Amino acid sequence: MSAVALFALTCSPLPAEDVVEEPVDAAGVEFFEKKIRPVLLKHCYECHSAEAKSVKGGLLLDSREAGQKGGDSGAAVVPKNVDESLLIGALRHESFKMPPKGKLPDSVIADFVKWVEMGAPDPRSGEVAANTIDFDAAGKHWAYQPITQSKEPSVQKTDWPGNAIDYFTLAKMEQLKLQPVETAGKRELIRRATFDLTGLPPTPEDVAAFLQDDSPNAFEKVINRLLQSDHYGERWGATGWTSRGTPRTRHILFR
Repeated sequence: MSAVALFALTCSPLPAEDVVEEPVDAAGVEFFEKKIRPVLLKHCYECHSAEAKSVKGGLLLDSREAGQKGGDSGAAVVPKNVDESLLIGALRHESFKMPPKGKLPDSVIADFVKWVEMGAPDPRSGEVAANTIDFDAAGKHWAYQPITQSKEPSVQKTDWPGNAIDYFTLAKMEQLKLQPVETAGKRELIRRATFDLTGLPPTPEDVAAFLQDDSPNAFEKVINRLLQSDHYGERWGATGWTSRGTPRTRHILFR
């Protein structure tokens, strides 16, 4: 029988309140780590873990709670009850065959029997949800697409954009029936930028220097100076600011 049909019995999984909380002692944990966990990792997790691309039979074996609750066919592990532990029957290739590629050595199966008889000591705590991510669909997200040059959208207020980014901003605003506010003056502009990037007001000397600078890249120089300020790093760490951006990107925030 294939792994898809693994544990396909008609009995129901244990409800959460029936999960057995057996005390875990040091010897039990050591036995699990040496004899049980390596086998689960090597032979079971591919089909029965939260990281599996497709969980077979609704069964997860990567936590204590998941193993005791079981899958479509019931509890895989019932502490101190070998006969009712469907995992043991599957390892023995009785009702089911696990792993499907071939039966494990008798010594390994005996270890699992002993482990269940010990009370199935398992230090792995916490409910693990099955992985339901569609990786093919996720790969189509825009963030994973090759970078391409986007064509600037057409806008009605053609005299407003100051750079390529502004075209996209204005196009969306016009779609929402919004109008841009008046362009900020230089005094307002440096105040907004300085507060936003450093959390502090600009000094009178900084304002005066910016007002006197008539070069086309005057605001760009302000932004570069603020990004190099120690206060920018302090604000970044304190507020979770994570996008350093560029002068042109900042331009649309403060204009």
